[in-house]
Amino acid sequence: MFKAAIRVNKFTTIAQLRGASLHAQRHDETGKARVRDDAEPGFGLAWSKAENDRDYLAAFKAHKSDMGAGERKGAPLCLQAICVVSPEWVEKAGNLHDPDNPHNRQLFDQAKAWAESWGGEGSVIATRLDLDEKGGAVVDVLVSPVRESRGKPVISTNKALRELKEATGERNEYSALQTSWADWCRENLDSEIVRGTRKEITQRQHLSPETYGAVMDKARESVRAPSEGLWDAIRDADLSERQTEALSGLLALKGEIARHRAEGSAYEPPRGALTLDRVGGDASTDPWPFIEAIRSGAERIYDTAHRCGVGLRENMGDRYEAGRDLFPSLSDRMHLAAVVAKCGAFMARMEAAVKNMLRPDVPQIEDRTCWPQEASAEVERHEMNLGLTAPAVQEETQSERENDLTDRASRERDRGSSHGL
Repeated sequence: MFKAAIRVNKFTTIAQLRGASLHAQRHDETGKARVRDDAEPGFGLAWSKAENDRDYLAAFKAHKSDMGAGERKGAPLCLQAICVVSPEWVEKAGNLHDPDNPHNRQLFDQAKAWAESWGGEGSVIATRLDLDEKGGAVVDVLVSPVRESRGKPVISTNKALRELKEATGERNEYSALQTSWADWCRENLDSEIVRGTRKEITQRQHLSPETYGAVMDKARESVRAPSEGLWDAIRDADLSERQTEALSGLLALKGEIARHRAEGSAYEPPRGALTLDRVGGDASTDPWPFIEAIRSGAERIYDTAHRCGVGLRENMGDRYEAGRDLFPSLSDRMHLAAVVAKCGAFMARMEAAVKNMLRPDVPQIEDRTCWPQEASAEVERHEMNLGLTAPAVQEETQSERENDLTDRASRERDRGSSHGL
């Protein structure tokens, strides 16, 4: 059985199109770093409406000219859909990085066909399947749907997404994309392809080159087959006491990663030896025994991560490079960063809560003043990178709402005139 998954991002500025072009052409440092040692930079399958298949700004301008479409101020210019299937499906027919592998060609063609099935004929402005990276089976599609507004063609990703949501019956637009892509793959590529994980959808409105690479890796990893033989390897290994302790810590972090992956924003750090409702005393009571007992579970994970080189500060950038040797999966590193931040935020919150309970008559302490002070902000950032706190779809701009109201008013007037006749 194989999986299909989608990652999505809206391009709202010309700068984003220009940046995506530089990445596609391997002119940026991140793009260069992702190329395999034995590969030619930019090697792969590519198509666009421009003369240069990897010039997305030129492709967008050509698209507007072809469609005679205008833009709405502040509205997205196009939707970037990162279309993924399990690499094992591509490898069924040959080498993962071979442009002549028929599965690579089918995937490349069907990703474009799928996007135009809901975006509309001619809505895709560019597609790309990179074959110069370590991974594969990922097609980058830029789709710019055009819809009529007040009698004129206008670019509108939001209307196209709403239509797709209604057609699939999903609860939001991004779930609709996920379901639609999986169904398309099953019908047009292989009947054994199924829908990937629902929770792992990145919805950031702007992606830096580093985070773009992270999204690509996370998309690939969401359809990767699980490894086997773990228990056999542990059983047969001859471990010293120090190695056993290190392995215990690593497995504890792995467990929290798995739990965060399953629970998402509902994740809570491991429980401690005491709960907040068991705290008792007065202003003269030492709060620290209570604080340490309540947050002992979270502190164990926080300290273990720090010892493994994946502490709070090591993950304060969007690159998620810390811990690559212990956690090769980018998705694991992203979830672990969120786990560490949530454990840190819980520790700060419990310190403030216990002190405030024991000393209700003095000015109350705020979480942000307790150590680690940066944790709460990091929770928000990591959850956004994982797509756990962003809205399901960007809200329409004021201009879009006003135009929609005007369209409806015009239709009502037309109906009224018809009745009058």
